[in-house]
Amino acid sequence: MGLRCASCGVRTNPTAVGTITLDFTDGGSRTGTLTLDIDVCADRLGTSTVFATFEDLSGIDPNRSFTFTSTSITSVLCTPENENCLVNIQGMGLVSGEMAPRNFLILLSNVPNPANDQILIIRILDYVINEISADLTPDLTFFGCPTT
Repeated sequence: MGLRCASCGVRTNPTAVGTITLDFTDGGSRTGTLTLDIDVCADRLGTSTVFATFEDLSGIDPNRSFTFTSTSITSVLCTPENENCLVNIQGMGLVSGEMAPRNFLILLSNVPNPANDQILIIRILDYVINEISADLTPDLTFFGCPTT
């Protein structure tokens, strides 16, 4: 059902999928499917969650598929930009197979046409960052944005 959000936040319905190219900090780029399961709210940081799964479809060895699970959300900010609303999510989380949490940033864009919701940035510190934005389907549910 998701968090009740009286302030800024975003929720996938139930997941959002996009094709994206990621740059890995230890070298190499991979294109694949990014699946997001996000339920975050600025006034409920302690119960907010982010899950991401990247399936490497490039056919290049080694396969760079991974999952990422937030361990804490430290910030959710909504910022209007023209007719869009940007939602900035920051916190800590674990990459599959690792024991030490990493800082992360996800920047999502809500536009008046829901088919155009996008992930602008996914950065997992010292691990991966996207090269260009990617469209997400189905549309996301945004809270606290002037366009919702």
